[in-house]
Amino acid sequence: MIGKALGADYVILGSLTVFGDSVSIDAKILDVAKSDELVTAFDQSKGMDGVIPTVNQFAEDINAKIMGKEVYRPGRVYEREEKEGGALIAVGEKAGGSSKKPSFVQRFKLEIRGLDVGDLDGDGKNEVVIIDRDTVYVYKWRKNRLFQFKAIEQTWASNYIYVSIADMDGNGRAEIYVSNLTQTVSSLVLEWDGGKFKEISSGERWLFRVVDLPGKGKTLVGQERDVQGTYRGNVQVLTRKGNDYISTGPLNLPRHGNVFNFVQNDLTGKGGTYTTMLGPYEHLLVYDQKGARLWKSDDYFGGSLTFMEDKKININRMVDTGVRIFIPSPIFLVDMNDDGKKEIVVCQNKSKVARIIGDIRWFGSGKVLFMDWNGVGLTSQWTSQKLSGTVVGYQIADLDNDGLKELVIASVTSESYFVGFPKSRLVLYDLDLKASDK
Repeated sequence: MIGKALGADYVILGSLTVFGDSVSIDAKILDVAKSDELVTAFDQSKGMDGVIPTVNQFAEDINAKIMGKEVYRPGRVYEREEKEGGALIAVGEKAGGSSKKPSFVQRFKLEIRGLDVGDLDGDGKNEVVIIDRDTVYVYKWRKNRLFQFKAIEQTWASNYIYVSIADMDGNGRAEIYVSNLTQTVSSLVLEWDGGKFKEISSGERWLFRVVDLPGKGKTLVGQERDVQGTYRGNVQVLTRKGNDYISTGPLNLPRHGNVFNFVQNDLTGKGGTYTTMLGPYEHLLVYDQKGARLWKSDDYFGGSLTFMEDKKININRMVDTGVRIFIPSPIFLVDMNDDGKKEIVVCQNKSKVARIIGDIRWFGSGKVLFMDWNGVGLTSQWTSQKLSGTVVGYQIADLDNDGLKELVIASVTSESYFVGFPKSRLVLYDLDLKASDK
């Protein structure tokens, strides 16, 4: 190899092709010692101006990967679209609300597994956190786009399945709670220390989640996992003790409740605590205070791609891969129209194959629904526009820090086990519930 012959550490290869008014660039940088591609870049556009951002991005990637320089950078592809209409489609008696194009779209060459939003550095502005299998990505909103602020990669024994953000210690900087599967669980907690994201705890046995509980507000809960198995024991309310997290007592949940699949609130407005959860077969279930089931949805909801393997179940297979226990899609509460009553937020991914076919998952589209109790069951009050692919994360927050809330949705458009790169996107909608209620 020429690089070795010349004693070079790195070699940059590339080509620029011009055909008529079409221009394409294809470039890569190689680590000579490892014979490995460190950074690649490709773009095709009309005119030279179209490839300049790709060249700039390539240079920034080299600075970050080789020179170790910190840079603010946007995703590889982003789109801005004009604002029009209301963000959500009203349903039922409120039909007539308008839909709109996204105010922002950003695409990623990775498979997003989770998303949350919060103020991580105490500056009063929200950051966006997404995870894939082995990396936590932190994005800041700058100049009408998202820039990658930090990427915290775990190269050993990492299988991230869920992320929550909350300032549980009250210091003004929200912690990042990452649930990580190994043979059991080895979760971690990250916090900004002014210069970097520091692990304030690692190797935790808990699957973490921050949930809004009646009378308690944001609460950290957790659950253990059997070795090579599924959920173990009750869901526990957790508190921090030094650099560890310990239980302060179990949470009372109906059968099949786990750390990820429930919310609790006063559905009727009469002071009781009701539990809504995604059941093991992904129907929505509602239980009263005594644990009696009040309602079960006819339709499927949720629809996750992330799973744990239960190898304790005896099955007849050529290879002992275990049974896939899919991690529930996010479910949480939000007061959408400031009427003092919180709606239940959950997604609904439409499968291209029957959900009864165990381990096989293939979703063609998904949407986010905002649901309320009508006295006999849960009904959708608003729904987002349908997005192609699989909806994997969503949140309501002031993402662009303009004082108004947005709906941000993460969806996977190409999974990692298909041919080629995995692909995901973040879609941002400006919310205008007053317009939807007219």
